[in-house]
Amino acid sequence: KDPLRKEVPGAVLTCQKAGIKVRMVTGDNVLTAKSIAKECGILTTGSAVEGPDFRKLSPEAQKELLKDLQVMARCSPQDKLVLVRRLKEMGEVVAVTGDGTNDAPALKEADVGLSMGIAGTAVAQEASDIVITDDNFSSIVKSVLWGRSVYDNIRRFLQFQLNVNVVALEVSFIGSVCGFGMPLKPVQLLWVNLVMDTLGALALATEAPTPDLLDRQPYGRHDNLVNDYMWRNIVVQSTYQLIFCLVLLFAGQDILNDCTDGNYGSDYDACIDLAVDGTGKDAPGNYRDTVIYNAFVWAQIFNEFNARKIYNEKNMFEGVFTNQIFLGVIVATVLIQFLTVQFGAVAFQTVPLDLDDWIICILIGGVSLPLGLFQRYLPPFTFINGILDKFTKKSSQVAPEDSPESGNNKPAEIPSEAPNGTSK
Repeated sequence: KDPLRKEVPGAVLTCQKAGIKVRMVTGDNVLTAKSIAKECGILTTGSAVEGPDFRKLSPEAQKELLKDLQVMARCSPQDKLVLVRRLKEMGEVVAVTGDGTNDAPALKEADVGLSMGIAGTAVAQEASDIVITDDNFSSIVKSVLWGRSVYDNIRRFLQFQLNVNVVALEVSFIGSVCGFGMPLKPVQLLWVNLVMDTLGALALATEAPTPDLLDRQPYGRHDNLVNDYMWRNIVVQSTYQLIFCLVLLFAGQDILNDCTDGNYGSDYDACIDLAVDGTGKDAPGNYRDTVIYNAFVWAQIFNEFNARKIYNEKNMFEGVFTNQIFLGVIVATVLIQFLTVQFGAVAFQTVPLDLDDWIICILIGGVSLPLGLFQRYLPPFTFINGILDKFTKKSSQVAPEDSPESGNNKPAEIPSEAPNGTSK
C-alpha cells in the first residue's frame, strides 16, 4: 500500500472529537482495508464488513450493522450508494468523499458530496457539492470548521436582529396607541435598521472560526435555528429595553431636564423641565423622544457584544480584539449616532442633548452588559421552541426515533478510499 499521509491520523481524530463518525469504504480487500483503517485511527472498536456480505443483508439488518460499522471492504459503487441511503434512513447527516466516475451516484445521494480536485474525474466533481482542491483529508476538517463558523455567525446575527425588531416594533406600537405618536421616528428607524441589518451583519458575520468549534457535537438535522439559549437572551434583553423605553416614554417629562446651555448642575436656571409633550428648549423637536432614541441605540451597541455569544459563554469579550471589523463597526456606529443626535435635527427629527442625558443614555445602554452576564445563569427557555414546534406542527414531520434532535445527529464522513493517497 502507499504510505499514509502524516496529517491524516490527526485529521481523523479531530473529526471524531467533533462528533463525526468516519467510515472507510474501499474496493481493497478486507485485510488491507483494516490495516490502513487502524493506522489512521478509523478502525477502533467498531466492525469491518465486505461488500458482498453487506449486500446479502436485509435493509433492517444493514441498519443494525451500520451502528458500529467502521470499514467496508471490497465495496461496489452500488454498495456505497446503499450505505448512504441506509444512513440517511437512520436520520444521519451523511457526507461522502469520492474521486471516480462510479462514485457519482453516492456523491449525489449524500447530504454533502466531496470530490477530489486533482485525482477526481469531471463526473465526480459535477456530482459533488464541494471539490477538495488539494485531495487532502485534512481539508475536510477545515470545511467543517468554516461551516460551523458560518452557521454560528448566522445565529449571532439572528439573535441581535430579533432583539432589535421586537423592541422597536413594541415601542412604536405602544407609543402610537397611547397617544404619544411615534417615539422612534421613521428616519431614526431607518438608521436603527442600518445598525441592525448592514452594520450588525458585518460585525457579527465576520467572527473568525476558532478551534473550540470542533469540540462540540454537530447540529441535528431538525435542530432549531434559534436555540433555547438564544431565546433566553432575546427575551431578557428585549424585556429590559422595552421597560426603559416605556419608562422614558410615560415619565420622561417628569424625570428629564433640558440643560443644553451647558451649565450642568452649576446653574439650575439654565435647565428647564420638559413640557407634557416631551419638548424642551428646542420646541420644534422632542427632547424626550430623542433620549428614548439615543438610549435605545446605545443598548443595541452594547448588546452587540452580548450577541457574539450564542451559548452559555460567560466572557462576551473573548476574541473581540482579533475582529477588527467588529471594532470598526462599533466605532463607526458610535460616531454616526453622536452626529445624528447632535446635528441631525432636520433629517432625524432629534434635538441636541446635554451632557447629563448623554451619560444617562450611555449608562442605560451599558446595563445590557452586566445583564448579559446575569442572563447566562438563567436556564434556557425551552418552552418557546416547544410552542413554535407545536404551532408549526413540526413534530409530526420529524423522522422516526432514530433521528435525534439535540445535536446527537452525527454526520458520517465516508471516504471512498483509504485516506493515504491511493485511488480506486
